[in-house]
Amino acid sequence: MLVHRKARHQVLGLQITPLIDVVFMLLVFFMLATNFARYRLIGVESPVDREVAKTAEGAIVIELGADGSLTFDGRPARRADLAAEVADVVRVDPNRQFLVRPRAGVSLQEAVTAHDEARAGGARFLSFSRSRETPAP
Repeated sequence: MLVHRKARHQVLGLQITPLIDVVFMLLVFFMLATNFARYRLIGVESPVDREVAKTAEGAIVIELGADGSLTFDGRPARRADLAAEVADVVRVDPNRQFLVRPRAGVSLQEAVTAHDEARAGGARFLSFSRSRETPAP
C-alpha cells in the first residue's frame, strides 16, 4: 500500500514588523533630538542694515501719506504716475537713489506697492526710510 505523505514545506519568512517599528522609533528619536539651532544662523539682512541711503541727501524721496497722498521729491504726485516719474528721473540719472518713506498709518502693503512701482520705473538704488515722525528704536 502506498501512502502518500505530504511533504511539509515550511516557508520561513522574515518577520519585518518589529523592524519597521524600530526604524520608526529611531526616526522619531532623531527628529526630536536634532539640534535645529544651526537654522537660526541663516543671515537675514534687515532693511535698516541694507539701506541704500541713510539720509535723504541726494536721493529722491517718495513719501506716502496715511490718507493715500503721495509726494515725489517734495511735490504732490499721483500713485498711477509713480513709475513714469521714476522712469523720467532714471532716464537722466540711472544711478539716482530713491527712498520710499511711509508716514505713520500707511500699511505695509501700500509701502511695498509703491516700492514695486518705483522698481518697475527702473529704479535700481531703492530703499525704505523711516518717516521723520517715527522715532528710531
